[in-house]
Amino acid sequence: MQKVKLLKTLLDEAVADLHRPHSFAAERVGFFSTNCSSTGKTTLVHCVAYHSVPDEQYLQDHSVGVRIGSAAITDAMARIAVHKVGQVHVHSHGGVGVPSPSGVDSAELPSLGRSLHNVDHGKASGWAILSGNGGWSSIAPPGNSEIGVESAISVVGYPLTIVQHGADRRTRWSWRRLFKKRTTLVDRFDRQGFLGPDSDTILACLRVGIVGLGGGGSHMAQQLAHLGITRFVLCDHDRISETNLNRTVSATEADVKRKTKKTAIAERTIRSLHDDADVVKVEMWETGAELLMRCDIIVGCVDTFGGRRDLEAFCRRHLIPYVDVGMDVQQLGDQKYEIIGQVILSMPGKACMHCMNFLTDEVLAEEARRYGAAGGRPQVVWSNGVLCSAAVGIIADLATGWSRSGRDSIYLNFRGSNLSISDDPRLQYLLGPCPHYPLIEAGDPTWTPL
Repeated sequence: MQKVKLLKTLLDEAVADLHRPHSFAAERVGFFSTNCSSTGKTTLVHCVAYHSVPDEQYLQDHSVGVRIGSAAITDAMARIAVHKVGQVHVHSHGGVGVPSPSGVDSAELPSLGRSLHNVDHGKASGWAILSGNGGWSSIAPPGNSEIGVESAISVVGYPLTIVQHGADRRTRWSWRRLFKKRTTLVDRFDRQGFLGPDSDTILACLRVGIVGLGGGGSHMAQQLAHLGITRFVLCDHDRISETNLNRTVSATEADVKRKTKKTAIAERTIRSLHDDADVVKVEMWETGAELLMRCDIIVGCVDTFGGRRDLEAFCRRHLIPYVDVGMDVQQLGDQKYEIIGQVILSMPGKACMHCMNFLTDEVLAEEARRYGAAGGRPQVVWSNGVLCSAAVGIIADLATGWSRSGRDSIYLNFRGSNLSISDDPRLQYLLGPCPHYPLIEAGDPTWTPL
């Protein structure tokens, strides 16, 4: 499977440049630099930079809408050779949705794409067409193939553009089957139609990874399934125990006797609502990298700051929005406690958890010093429910854009003593791109000899 990913901020930059008038050319062209993530049969092509073509590199040719000279192509090839990135020739057809190549596009651009790919077969190069909220591409993946793989471009931003690829035919079949059920049953999603006319399909196409299926993750699986999401990657190695029953929704005493895995309990919950759901279970998320790479959103319900750091780094590398959910009980004095928690949306290109000062070197060092001595941490079902409900709301808005809030960075604080959720005040001061995870570093690490 090959998937092309593009941050909305980069899409907006490219579209704005491509729509600028030229003195004689009817349209403009540009180039994207690309990096790749590849594991097994999955390749993610990340557009990591946009390059405008200078006015003087256009040629007058009235037989086509636009033509560029050899200098522009030479510059693109030089970026491949010198900076070790792929190059994708791009222009815009305007409008919205997934565009289609014109006859001129199909006649002339494949040869240019092959020429770019031949500079370095280890990079992803080709050509693409943009619309206002997505695009179409023909990109040859890393390797010896010179044949471009055609696919739509998934846009990562608010809202997400969820694209069905060839590997997702099962989802379309599932929804045809559900449509048949609707002839005899009241549509279960009628009352959430305000999310948008296509929200049912958007949510059905969404693939969500949940890491940690205890107190928080069990709520996430249950609520997301009720919302209409049917495609999950569930990650947890633990089995249910008696001490988990106070907060793990859907777990039973019978599960404790059978020592049922938490992933199996979550899957049972999902399938009780969608009998044909696409659910994949792995014990350690680190060993399920290829499965998680295919996710549109990943939710972390883990207990440690180090685990959050590693999950966020994984998501930034593969341009996947990460939603972090966590809570703790702190003792303020004799017989006085406070429940604190957070819900954070870490969007690629935007503020990360280091930018938000939620993850710090001091916090990580202190956790490492106390490693193995922390013991069981207090947890209760209602605070996890409040936090996870907020997280599900963030995911629903990110996928459908129903609120039109445009919020692509979120940091919510929870206080159990007064059941309040509020924006963290630090978020309003975070401007510009994230310095900790530069977009150019997305994809697999590359090694340069010194």
